[in-house]
Amino acid sequence: MRILVRITEIEKKIVWAISVALGFAIVASAFIVTFVVGRELLLAWDDFLIVAIMIAIFPPAAVNYIDRRWRIAVDNNIPKFLREVADASRTGLTLVRAIEVSTERRYGPLTEELKRLVRQLSWGATLEDALRSFADRVHTRLARRTAILLTEVSRAGGNIQEIMDSLQRHVSDLQLIDKERRGQLRQYVAIVYVAVFILLFINVILLKTFFSQLESLQELQAQQPEVQLLTGAVDISALKKIFFHTAVIESFFGGLIAGKMGEGSLGAGMKHTLILMLISFLTFAVLVWGWVKISLQFP
Repeated sequence: MRILVRITEIEKKIVWAISVALGFAIVASAFIVTFVVGRELLLAWDDFLIVAIMIAIFPPAAVNYIDRRWRIAVDNNIPKFLREVADASRTGLTLVRAIEVSTERRYGPLTEELKRLVRQLSWGATLEDALRSFADRVHTRLARRTAILLTEVSRAGGNIQEIMDSLQRHVSDLQLIDKERRGQLRQYVAIVYVAVFILLFINVILLKTFFSQLESLQELQAQQPEVQLLTGAVDISALKKIFFHTAVIESFFGGLIAGKMGEGSLGAGMKHTLILMLISFLTFAVLVWGWVKISLQFP
């Protein structure tokens, strides 16, 4: 059984504040150790900036992912709830009483929000106010539309059976359209990943073939100054750093674009950003910087 947790906006802001503070602390520590204490670290201080960004992104990305799963589960249960309300209204119950009876069933994470709605009604709140509060708490497009439509149904009054049947079908259609849209846009998320992988592949090939041979020629010329193989020196370390930073920037913005295109939110792209940045970092750490000895043979 999946455990679904609702994350409030205040909790999100707290996580963001702690994550940003942690990132600043890592960068400041690396800067002080490098330039004040004068000790050499495994990474340059600007590379520590990239590590700090990844560390700072992880908690908000995890929180956003958990909260999004909760909201999707809520939306998936709204048509089921409306179906129960429509069935209850066929017995002659009013809309308010049909909602109260329907909340006795289980709708996953939506159940607790519906119980809060019923409690507000028992305390004397109007159905319109209770639905508005429900929409604000859940804060999804489908929940807001459902609350607005139920409010209009309550205002219309009279025989609501046919209206509720039409409302349930309408909300189900909206959810189906949204699922189809997300499915069609997943291919664009894959395109972003492929673009980053291609960039990493090209970077590794260039650094391990052309620039590696160029570095060997520079070392040979340094050992034998009388042999003029090159007219000027090329800083291979600077090129590696430029290629690494280029891959990280591509990963950062590519992940955000993937989230916006695939799920309609930049926040949803943080998990893609984290994954792509981590892949880029590990690729350079293993294949370029040689943290793990792997021999690549290119013709």
